[in-house]
Amino acid sequence: MSCPMSTNVTGFNKSKEDFIWFIKRATTDRKSDAHAELYHCLLKMFIDADTNKDGLVSKASFSKLIDMAASIPRMYGYAPLDSDLYKTVEEKEKARQKMFDSMDLKNTGVITFDEWHKYCMEHIATKTATLDPHPILDHGNKAEFLQFVKAAIKPGTPEQTEMFWYLVELFTESDSNKDGIITKRGFAPIMEKLFETPKKLALVHRDEALQHHMYEEDEKKKEAFQDTLFKANIPRGDLKMTLDEWISFAMEMYEKLI
Repeated sequence: MSCPMSTNVTGFNKSKEDFIWFIKRATTDRKSDAHAELYHCLLKMFIDADTNKDGLVSKASFSKLIDMAASIPRMYGYAPLDSDLYKTVEEKEKARQKMFDSMDLKNTGVITFDEWHKYCMEHIATKTATLDPHPILDHGNKAEFLQFVKAAIKPGTPEQTEMFWYLVELFTESDSNKDGIITKRGFAPIMEKLFETPKKLALVHRDEALQHHMYEEDEKKKEAFQDTLFKANIPRGDLKMTLDEWISFAMEMYEKLI
């Protein structure tokens, strides 16, 4: 994730859906990498607005801080422009003053970082509570899911981009060491996630062995099959699955559902 510094705003190189996944993860799991990333981004914004470098943001710099923070969701269409929010400069100033007062929990006339962090986390959580990062993958019906997969296997489509980021999300969650590798231990949970929606929709896989595995209840048999599948999809034979290998494997698994 990139964080805007000063007045420069840089992109996240994420789809709109992946941005929501990231931000929801960051606000619901304080131990996640996403939260750590968001924490440091909020800290960088705060420090940039701290003109005196005393760990505090004054009223004079507060509006700059808010502008930096608002620029991120605005990039993805989740926040309106100031020109749409406020009819006059005076109206904007009054709104910012009200926001400042609500954030200044210690009534010191300045904003501390803990106050800024608390406000942002609560605000973001409220705004994203009803949003789904991948609506069709999370809640679509059988026809919608299959139509989405058909489009996702075609290069250059919006559905392919969304599917790509969904698979990246699954990979990063299973990459416990954050070294760009999934081991056999991480393969089992990522497989469960991959087939979560197909199982929910009672889809039939064209590969008979995988079809049986999707609905296998015997944990030992499931583990043995996953072990065989994992080894078969690592050409080097080093028991380390890379991101590109995972994406190629997962896309093939989904393609055989249609």
